[in-house]
Amino acid sequence: MDSVKLTIDGRETVTVKGKTVIRAAAEAGITIPFYCYHPSLSIAGNCRMCLVEIEKMPKLQIACNTQASDGMVVRTQSLKVLEARKAVLEFLLVNHPLDCPICDQAGECWLQDYYMRHDRQGSRFDERKEHDRKREVFGPNVVFDGERCIKCTRCVRFLQEVTRTEELTVVDRTDHSTIALFPGKVLDNPLSANVNDICPVGALTDRDFRFKVRVWNLQKTASICPGCSTGCNISIETYQNRIARFKPRVNLEVNDHWLCDEGRYSFHSLAEGERVVTPLVRREGRLAPVDWETALKVALSGLREAGPLAGVLSGRNTNEEAFLFARLLRKLSPSAALEVFYRERELTPVEKILKSPDRSPNFRGAREMGVVSNGDLGSLIDAIGGGTLRGAYVVGEDLLSERPQAGAIRAALERLSFLVVQDSHWTPTAKLAHVVLPATHFAEKDGTYTNRKGRVQRLRVALTPPEGAMQDWEIFARLLAALGDSGAAASPGEIFARITREISRYQGLLYEEIGLEGVEPGKSIDLR
Repeated sequence: MDSVKLTIDGRETVTVKGKTVIRAAAEAGITIPFYCYHPSLSIAGNCRMCLVEIEKMPKLQIACNTQASDGMVVRTQSLKVLEARKAVLEFLLVNHPLDCPICDQAGECWLQDYYMRHDRQGSRFDERKEHDRKREVFGPNVVFDGERCIKCTRCVRFLQEVTRTEELTVVDRTDHSTIALFPGKVLDNPLSANVNDICPVGALTDRDFRFKVRVWNLQKTASICPGCSTGCNISIETYQNRIARFKPRVNLEVNDHWLCDEGRYSFHSLAEGERVVTPLVRREGRLAPVDWETALKVALSGLREAGPLAGVLSGRNTNEEAFLFARLLRKLSPSAALEVFYRERELTPVEKILKSPDRSPNFRGAREMGVVSNGDLGSLIDAIGGGTLRGAYVVGEDLLSERPQAGAIRAALERLSFLVVQDSHWTPTAKLAHVVLPATHFAEKDGTYTNRKGRVQRLRVALTPPEGAMQDWEIFARLLAALGDSGAAASPGEIFARITREISRYQGLLYEEIGLEGVEPGKSIDLR
């Protein structure tokens, strides 16, 4: 593609022909403020916040829709530009309510940020502010405050161009102009909550997050959504060691700027139910608490004696955990049958924008680590029920939940001579176990996932696990060490290093160099 050379604020930069000034500036590390512009939506050009001065042009130009040309000289901080930004802000704040103390957007509101950078002066408007609808529910995840809206139309364009569901539009004119639902419609598509993310002010807010916590008190950790094998990049945002919300992180190779509603609110299930925090061993028909050393010793002895083993691993377990799990089960029983827990679903056209039919975020990775036999989960359950497999090790999944054949599975598990369940929560499957080992969920662990397209991405610890629980890889490593495996690693990074030596597809990858956006094996690594 043809390149063009231009100068922005005295800095010479080169970009591709056809790119806009705002994108060229961003590539050069120069920030031009904006409201209506969004890199993944069409250009509206209605907020005028991105006005810049371009040499030989008599009037200021909007940077979001002005293409860079060879020899162009752009000024983003001239007196003329700064005065224009002040005027735009003053206009936007004419009817905007001064309710920052009770607004959920406070702390991440672009009106606040830009006011402090470019205006910082009292209002000259003495007339009555025009009022609009307050707290209007647009859908199960979205509430609208019309008085705060600056009519950037990002939400309207998202629903027109991305989901194509078109629930919202702009009605009326001048200072009566407002965002509204089409008659008879509800904003309830599978990606609806993204309009809250892209609203630059407090007009659209998340009903689930409203009034929970101020955003400046949140701790943010880059991670991967556990909802399905798409592997959307997320920020886990926590307060007092509890997840307050998931927010999407930009990754153009995976999820663009978006996150589906199912994945966004999936963290609620992590706080539901009773946590397992103490190892348990069945004695005289009842599960009794024991120390870790005793529990691991009983688990190892029981699995050894049980004969041919079945191993079921959750698709939410990391590559490092899957690698050790496969190694452990084959040491205990060379003929062990191993499977990754798998659930598939039908998707609507809007769901297909982001969702995968496979609900397991690391199904592909776990199989590449060796958690695979010559069948599937159904045939493994049949083998347990038929008595072919006498012992089982189930990690991170409740085999009895959401399955039409739950009664048959229960009967099969009850016939086992020995069952070990390793999970973060107390489940119906755990109640049938001979040994229960308390583990951590995805937000409490480090490691990697491999999504359905083969991209390797990092999980990072966002929460401190309850005392008594142990990361899955630590449990597997301790059991392997008890079996005399001298290669048992001491961290996910060390396990990943072993993976790169033993599994050809992962050769050349370095755990510490998997950036925030992950990497596809065989391609250059993003070190950001």
